[in-house]
Amino acid sequence: MVFSGVGRRFAQDVPATVWLALACVLWCRFAAAAAPQPQRTDLVTDIPGAGDLAAPANGQTLYVLDTTRGEVVAVDPFEPTKRWSAVAAGPAAVGAVTLSMACIDTSMIALLCRSQDAWSLQTHRLQPGTAAEPGKPVQTVSVAAAPRGPGPAPVAASNAVRQDADERACLIVSPSRDWLGVCGLPAPLPAVLRAPIAGARIGGLSSRACPALAPGQRLSAATISTAEEFVLFATDPAARTPASFFVSFYLPPDPRQLLHLDTSLPQVRDAAFCRTDGTLWVAGGEAGSDTSPEGLWRIDAILRNGRQAVQPVCVARLNGARSVVCLSDKAIIVIHGREARTVSRIDPTQPASTP
Repeated sequence: MVFSGVGRRFAQDVPATVWLALACVLWCRFAAAAAPQPQRTDLVTDIPGAGDLAAPANGQTLYVLDTTRGEVVAVDPFEPTKRWSAVAAGPAAVGAVTLSMACIDTSMIALLCRSQDAWSLQTHRLQPGTAAEPGKPVQTVSVAAAPRGPGPAPVAASNAVRQDADERACLIVSPSRDWLGVCGLPAPLPAVLRAPIAGARIGGLSSRACPALAPGQRLSAATISTAEEFVLFATDPAARTPASFFVSFYLPPDPRQLLHLDTSLPQVRDAAFCRTDGTLWVAGGEAGSDTSPEGLWRIDAILRNGRQAVQPVCVARLNGARSVVCLSDKAIIVIHGREARTVSRIDPTQPASTP
């Protein structure tokens, strides 16, 4: 079910027959979790530190961030033996760490980096078979710096907290490639920042006219819809079921919330829209759960008691699912696993082949 432009058009442009079909959908999370698994092809099994994914609009190349080595690896998603280093290993500066990435176009990739308490965007030009030098970005844009509070700096005991905060930070580029967002930075930094893109150049980042989160809220995932909306995932302290993650829609530059819906999922770690059909995909779920297992989930638009709502459908069980990017309706790429991670291509239109 299409989620394109859901905030503006959900209640206006959907034909009556579709409303009826939506109202009749009575998906059950347990039934979804127990459904036959789709076709899965493991593309990368030798990058245990795979942490994020990116792909240009044409879907012809997949980029995998190796967080252990600080390298961006390019892979042909349909012939995975064809691979090369797109951005060479090694931080751009001492102590720098790359946390997220996104393609501006087929020839330019942007990296979200942290060095101590300073965050920045770095862009690199992509050339097939050639590795860009990490210390020579085409452009560097300062994002923000988290001020240290009074007293001594945090010690090693806070490393786990910092790592968790870092993993929530993400870089997303609009389908039009006219603007990008940096979301989920740790407090006291703004939760959502936005910057214009002119050609291959990124303008200054600002929180002006961006969505503002309630006190104590932290984003877990973010993406941009095919209608150029911010789509943010976070818990809602005011909800009856605070353990559930909500999805909210905003249309820049208006910071007002268009929709705020309970996904009923206990965790959402990443999200991506399919450009071809507007389907919203998320990597999430709870380890060991039979009703909300970890894996690849599709978020469907439905009616519930006459109101707009969403229904999560588990499409593929994948332990430790953490990152997702959609190349087409037949090629959704997911990073999954814990100690050793795997990058897999999922085809929801085909069932898994039997041995």
